[in-house]
Amino acid sequence: MSDARTPFGRVVLVVLLIIATLGFGLAGLCGGVFTVMAIPETISPPKHGSFAGAILFISLPSLLIGGGLAWLCVRKLIRMSSSDD
Repeated sequence: MSDARTPFGRVVLVVLLIIATLGFGLAGLCGGVFTVMAIPETISPPKHGSFAGAILFISLPSLLIGGGLAWLCVRKLIRMSSSDD
């Protein structure tokens, strides 16, 4: 990341990290909402046409991966803002 040492490269990197944080955060939020919506379906008696298992199959990875990547982007932004350049 030698380009990040120039002022322009640093601005581009910060903007990309902010956009990535927002995108991954929204993906994690979406996964969290769908996970919470599917939990009552999984603990209720089985019904014909219930897709709670399929919803959890999609929403849990979205929650975990989106939340984890957003956390990594925020950590990187904090390190970049506190670095002594």
